Amino acid sequence: MNGSDDRVLWKAENFYRPPPQLPFAVIVLNESIDASDFPFVYHLWQKAHVRMCVDGGTNLYHYLIRNGPQVTNATSSDPPKCRLPDLIAGDFDSIEPELLKLYQNENVTVIHTPDQDETDFTKAVRELGKYVLERNLMVDQVLVIAGVHSERFDHIMANLATLFKVDKLIPVPVIMLCKGSLIWLLNSGDHRIEVAKDVILNSKRAWCGLIPLGHPAIVTTSGLKWNLDNQELSFGSLISTSNTYDPKCSSVSISTSHPLIWTMGIEAYMELLGSNSSKETYVNGDAEPGVDNVQVCQNLENERR
Repeated sequence: MNGSDDRVLWKAENFYRPPPQLPFAVIVLNESIDASDFPFVYHLWQKAHVRMCVDGGTNLYHYLIRNGPQVTNATSSDPPKCRLPDLIAGDFDSIEPELLKLYQNENVTVIHTPDQDETDFTKAVRELGKYVLERNLMVDQVLVIAGVHSERFDHIMANLATLFKVDKLIPVPVIMLCKGSLIWLLNSGDHRIEVAKDVILNSKRAWCGLIPLGHPAIVTTSGLKWNLDNQELSFGSLISTSNTYDPKCSSVSISTSHPLIWTMGIEAYMELLGSNSSKETYVNGDAEPGVDNVQVCQNLENERR
């Protein structure tokens, strides 16, 4: 993603509204998905050139993407067929065994990654990198559906830690989509992030942040409401959260001495999709006391019928 100058160019709109000519992969993690986000997730899934589920993310794909309300409630008498995953990977401690067998029988590539020294997310990115290389597939970015939230703070931190490893696993940007947020890593150096005007001008939702995980960073920015001028970002002193954009600018320039997490809100675009019609959350796993994931999925399947 190199710009015309020495800065790395990031076109944020490509991550939530990818143009037809941009080949990308989608990874669905084993996380919760808000029902209001189904149209958005389904749209990305269908447009992706490579599709991957990570362990229990297969449960979410099967019940909420492949057979979810955005498909069964389609106005067309012949809605488009939901595309199958190209590959499923994980240690398989959370995928329903019946679904694993189902997709094996549908000739989906299944990769068992039992190593417990790495997270399923990290291992999935590595396997995706191998998959596209072996098949000579063109992929320019990886979009990771990371769900709504997590009741496990260690899982959140593990996902962020994976972002610090991805450039060694696959030679393209890896972007996390978490509810109405985009999250990715800016390596040390100079960057320019192009932000769509409909995001910048949405004053209530146009938030962004720079978070120095792992190491303090000396940062200079332009294009933000609260810019940094060769200032140190670090935990225990200053971090740049709840920032927003200069409405006169269409991009943000960032120079950083060390890697930073960049995050920004895209709720305005999510609402344009009409995806806020339902506030119900379908949870994968035992996130709600007394609620069995299998029963949740069976209930969804019964409703579909």
